[in-house]
Amino acid sequence: MNAILIPAYKPDDKLVALTDQLLTHDDLKLVVVDDGSGEAFRPVFEALDKRVTLISYPDNKGKGGALKTGIRYIMDHMPECERLVTADADGQHRYADIRRVLDKSEEMPGALVLGSRAFDGDVPLRSRFGNAMTRQVFAIASGVKVRDTQTGLRAFSVKRIPMMLAMRGDRYEYEINVLLYATRHHVPIREVTIDTVYIEDNASSHFHPVRDAWRIYKMILLFVASSAASFLADVVAFRLLRLL
Repeated sequence: MNAILIPAYKPDDKLVALTDQLLTHDDLKLVVVDDGSGEAFRPVFEALDKRVTLISYPDNKGKGGALKTGIRYIMDHMPECERLVTADADGQHRYADIRRVLDKSEEMPGALVLGSRAFDGDVPLRSRFGNAMTRQVFAIASGVKVRDTQTGLRAFSVKRIPMMLAMRGDRYEYEINVLLYATRHHVPIREVTIDTVYIEDNASSHFHPVRDAWRIYKMILLFVASSAASFLADVVAFRLLRLL
């Protein structure tokens, strides 16, 4: 048994369509987190199949907060699940791609599997530039090349849940922190190419190009500073030992 976790903030009927497709497989448990969407979006959540576990709270916590809420619920209430897949609610992650990412995770249970977009075709300039920049900065900071650092389609074994819950960040910076932690602790990262889907020029995205980008780059800068501090401490310790 596997779990699919979908954080949702002000979703539309694409969320209902996706969950209905996923429920055609008996090996999946579905958890949707209503991240403080408000009363106006209650009809969307009420339209979900009764087999979907819905977690709701009144105030928006951010994507990272919603993910950690759902992951914690799965850990506490779904012990039969062997792995967990996170997916977005806005239609960018298609049913077939979610299954392919899950299949790869089953093949490589120790890895963090990413559904990575190729960014081909009609991609909004803002998204193309932002992802290219973050990809390069991440590679320089971590020494690991990841094609899509901002993908929300990810799969991992439930054994990785403590790592996922320990990550700092309650908004979009949470996902970059997971990747940074994985590179530092030698967790294998594997990528599966998925369709690049942008609906209505990505109008449904809640990503703020300045505020959220700063949160992401701040985490990368802190990672670099921490790595540099560790390196300097090792050098100082080595020199002291040689003197002694």
